Formats: sequence, C-alpha cells, structure tokens
Amino acid sequence: MKNKLLLILLVLLGMAVAWTGGAGAADDPLTQVRALLENGHLRQAERQLEAFLQRQPDDVEARFLRARLHARQGRLERAIADYEALIKDHPALAEAYNNLAALYVQKGDLEQARLILEQGLETHPAYATLYRNITAVYTEMARRSYTEARLLKGEMKPLELHRLSDLVAPPGGSVAPAE
Repeated sequence: MKNKLLLILLVLLGMAVAWTGGAGAADDPLTQVRALLENGHLRQAERQLEAFLQRQPDDVEARFLRARLHARQGRLERAIADYEALIKDHPALAEAYNNLAALYVQKGDLEQARLILEQGLETHPAYATLYRNITAVYTEMARRSYTEARLLKGEMKPLELHRLSDLVAPPGGSVAPAE
C-alpha cells in the first residue's frame, strides 16, 4: 500500500513538473525583472521587461513593473501614463491608484493625488495604504493652506502639522508607493 501511494505521489509530482515546464521562481522573467529593479540594474530590467511585454503586452504584473521602473528612472510622465492606462484597463487594481497618487505628490500636485486616492478608495475600500496616504495628503494640504493664510496675515514662520498617528507611531509619514 505504501509503495502504491509513493508511486502515485511520484507520478503526480512528475505531472506537475511537466505542466510547469520545470520552471522555478528564478526562471520566471518577472521575478528576474523585480530582482534587477530592486538591485538598481534599471537598464537591464527595462530590456528584459520590454522583451517580455513584446510577447505578452496585456500582462498586468509586467505593466505594473514597467510603471515602477519608469518612476525609478525619474520618467514621471511616462510612469503616470503607465499607471493611468493600468487603471483604465483594471479599475480594481488599488496599487495602481496608490502609486499614481504618490507620483502626483512627488510632482507637488496634492489635489490630483487626493482625487486619485479617493477614486482608489471607491474601488477598493479595504486597502489600508490608500487611507494612510490620503491622510498624509490631507495633512499636507491643510498645512499648506494654513501656512498661506498665516503668510497673508504677515506671520512669516510656516506651521508644522503632524498627523496623530505620527505622534504615537514611528516616523515615516510620507506617501508610500505599493510594491
């Protein structure tokens, strides 16, 4: 009985290996691209990613990685276009809203970041990072408005506002992109 069970397990394992083509995670092109991206090898990551997208242009993960790559390269307008296209094609992809908003914050356009985060919350109300980042955006908008009002009154020192969570949690209250 044990030998029969062992034989069945070996057959199933062989079928699984044959079905996956024996490919491990290291053989996955997107795993390789992620590793290159994380290690700062942006040109090589871009070459491999573009080759992959030539074969599979609609792959959501590859398109998301391309947007992250463009952002890492400082090509913000291209990254913004990538995320906008992802949102158009996959409106439930909360990470795309989050990362797009982070790019608008980086450009200084808090109003656009706020709108995008609100859209993301409509499609994915349980995504905590969106809430954390919209809080950071609202805090910065309030700080800027209050500072502007104080400057109009002749008070030259800008106000420093902190979120309540910053007072009870470790620092790091910036808008964080999803990985």
